[in-house]
Amino acid sequence: MSPIHIPAIQLSAIAPEIILTCTAALLLMMEVFAEKKGKDHLGYVALAGVALAGYATIGLHGPAHPAFSGLYVVDNFSTFFKVVFLIGTGLSILLSVKYIKDEGIDSGEYYAMLLFATVGMFTLASAANLITVFMGVEVLSISLYVLAGYTRARETSNEASIKYFILGALSSGFLLYGIALVYGATGTTGLHAIGDAVRAGVGNKMTLTVGAALITLGFCFKVAAAPFHMWTPDVYQGAPSPVTAFMSAGPKAAAFAAFLRVFAEAFPGLKGEWWEIIWILAAVTMTLGNVVALQQNNVKRMLAYSSISHAGYVLVGFAAGSPAASSSILFYMLAYTFMNIAAFAIVTGIGGKGEEKVYFQDYTGLGYSRPAVGLALSVALFSLAGIPPTAGFAGKFYVFLSAIDEGFIWLAVIGVLNSVVSVFYYLRLTVYMYMREEGKAEATPAFAPSLVVATAVAVTGALWLGIAPGPYIEMAKAAFLTFQ
Repeated sequence: MSPIHIPAIQLSAIAPEIILTCTAALLLMMEVFAEKKGKDHLGYVALAGVALAGYATIGLHGPAHPAFSGLYVVDNFSTFFKVVFLIGTGLSILLSVKYIKDEGIDSGEYYAMLLFATVGMFTLASAANLITVFMGVEVLSISLYVLAGYTRARETSNEASIKYFILGALSSGFLLYGIALVYGATGTTGLHAIGDAVRAGVGNKMTLTVGAALITLGFCFKVAAAPFHMWTPDVYQGAPSPVTAFMSAGPKAAAFAAFLRVFAEAFPGLKGEWWEIIWILAAVTMTLGNVVALQQNNVKRMLAYSSISHAGYVLVGFAAGSPAASSSILFYMLAYTFMNIAAFAIVTGIGGKGEEKVYFQDYTGLGYSRPAVGLALSVALFSLAGIPPTAGFAGKFYVFLSAIDEGFIWLAVIGVLNSVVSVFYYLRLTVYMYMREEGKAEATPAFAPSLVVATAVAVTGALWLGIAPGPYIEMAKAAFLTFQ
């Protein structure tokens, strides 16, 4: 009898994931002994876990190395994205401290779910095997289903959770079926091995193409690309505002990280067949998101359709498909995390208990009644619109430039035209703040210190990445080059 082969276990490669998981378990235990009121310390324990995981993540920066028999890979590509995830999670925790107390939903489970979702994002960024990709998707998705419906007393929150669960399960089915077909065509689920099989022409090409198409469909749902975006506005509107901020930043970046790695490593041989599909998806996603956002009067729904359009901008980089385009995607996701969380931080603070102030008219005169808040929201909106010198401008500039360099001139033109359209609805909100019925704004609740810190950090990031993007672009380039 031959001995059973036990693969090498490299726990050091998943040290950040272990820290996050242990912190989440600790929060669940602390919840048992915590007082019914005054659970702010649970949020700060979660924040400490995020900081410790960040320290461990930065410590893994360096030469790439596979772990767990090739199922997992730690490289600069994954560590770049993991830092983005931790920034999004840390800021979302700060947004949540006062919010969940006001809503009467403060508990250790809430923060534990945020940390488990972050572990799912980490898994997606480091997945070197389609089975690992699916595991990451499920860990992330299940946590988000719970978080979307965490305000159980609110009907829209329950509706958001159910819709997200049903459509998410459907997309997971497509993803899993695509993985099965790719395995059937190539005999493997490892990304490198699939890439070698594709280049060698092994297996049934039709089966492989259909499998790749179904995997693309699954990822398009996760990043909210049209026409698989229908869940986004309802879920973003119904979920608690800090959860919406979290969902719009980290999970989207995680899905793009896995999308990029899977198609760069496993399907480079199919480039000529699916590049045109990505081109069309990018154009449709940008246009649909911006056109529908023009018609919104609810700020959360406007930002939801805005997030769809931003997924389209990122897909422009996918269509270009060069190393420079991929680096621009990494930078764009970092910039998007700061500017989108900055916008949702203000929405969280203004909305108050029950999120009753989420319409454009609720922001009337805000620039005069709360100058600092109005200025912070203006910076976030200018950045989302791509107005210089903000992070959004730098991100769009590098994405569109990389598309032009690869000959996708018309796609870049469509992207620029869409950015011009988006300026209208972003500036429309600033018009309400500064040019409508000055001095008649209703009293807004005081911002908690944690919310002020989160807003200040996010706004500073949204400005700084636009003023001095050079070092961060170089980090993104270095991250992708080690990924080749």
